[in-house]
Amino acid sequence: MSHPKIRRRPDRRVPALAVATVLLILGALGLWWSIIAVTHQEALTGLDALVELTWGAPILVALAVLFALIGLVLIVLALKPGRAAVVEMTVPDAGTHQKTVLTTRGLGRIASAEAERVDGTVSTRANARPNRVKLSVSTVAPGTKEVQRELSGRIQDRFSSMGLRRSPRVSVNTTKKEKR
Repeated sequence: MSHPKIRRRPDRRVPALAVATVLLILGALGLWWSIIAVTHQEALTGLDALVELTWGAPILVALAVLFALIGLVLIVLALKPGRAAVVEMTVPDAGTHQKTVLTTRGLGRIASAEAERVDGTVSTRANARPNRVKLSVSTVAPGTKEVQRELSGRIQDRFSSMGLRRSPRVSVNTTKKEKR
């Protein structure tokens, strides 16, 4: 089993948003229904059919099974780890071709370190995935397009020389700074 820091956590926004939306709608309907009943000083209409239901009624059993299945799916989605956020590489000096992995955070750090070595670079920020590295660079150099081409070439050469199984695409975005 791999270390937890090289596992991407699953995106929990969609299940959380779905549950939150359903709960918000149910809460709003319940509040609206209650306010109408209190202001008109009458019993809640529509609940007459519920009085006759027992806990073993088919509709209640079906709703319970449905809610249990939805809950089970949401729990599995929350606990299932994502794919490993790594890139395979071969170790060049190990004699035999041994394989190891490099995390995407490591790819981003390598790209940032290469960018920092270029004259005129003020700051860098990298966003890396196994197949793509996006680099944002602030520079004081007059020609940002030349800096962009040079950085992209240097980082791509660096990744190629590392023995990565699949070299990620590199995109560089440069912004001009007036002063350091």
